[in-house]
Amino acid sequence: MKLIESLVLLAIGTSTGWACSCLQSSGCWSASSEGLEFVGKATRVHAADGGAVAVDFAVSEAFGKLSGKTAVTVYTNTESTACGYPFRVGVEYFVSANSVESSLWANSCGQTRPALVAAALIRQARAIHAGQPPAPLFGFIGTEPYPGISPLSRLEAKPAASVAVTAVGRAGEFRAITAADGSFEFSRLPESTYHLRVQLPQDLFIWWASTHLSSTYAVSPGKMCEADFPLYPKGDPFAANQPR
Repeated sequence: MKLIESLVLLAIGTSTGWACSCLQSSGCWSASSEGLEFVGKATRVHAADGGAVAVDFAVSEAFGKLSGKTAVTVYTNTESTACGYPFRVGVEYFVSANSVESSLWANSCGQTRPALVAAALIRQARAIHAGQPPAPLFGFIGTEPYPGISPLSRLEAKPAASVAVTAVGRAGEFRAITAADGSFEFSRLPESTYHLRVQLPQDLFIWWASTHLSSTYAVSPGKMCEADFPLYPKGDPFAANQPR
């Protein structure tokens, strides 16, 4: 499965001197079985050459070109300013890697994240691995302590179950409900461009709601689109002055 980076990395490799710069894309990409993705638990983080760190993983599921692997080592830059991803030992991740000089590299601009918030994404990887079409539109909804500030915020995410999500397009309106793991998906959608409506409890807000709810997703054959909605509670002091 080739999960084309949802954010384009402008600084990659062992250099820590460049600032991390990511360009946001549409959230949709072409489905393929040729990528470097896996689900695994980080078992060791240790220093590597050139200011990088190496992260050893015990792999539970592997997709694409990594299919069959049970252990891999992934490299990332040490500094967040160089787009390094802050892996933590003992945490299970979905990792979407790039091949750089025959080594696997991950970064904070890609699709790598804790498996806790990747349930829908992992299901699509399994579908493609099994030769089945992925859902054309899917995502995760859950609360985070500091959404949008650091990838570490996602380690403390709490899935939001039973949230209604409506895909609205020229072909009509289609409804999905988040599962216990916070994931939702629309398994079948007519080809169209959609935006999403989310019906939340009154005590929860969407982080940067105007941006998330104005995003559109062009559903077409062979494409897959992802839409995550990070939430925060009404009474959270950190969230008091954030846009809603």
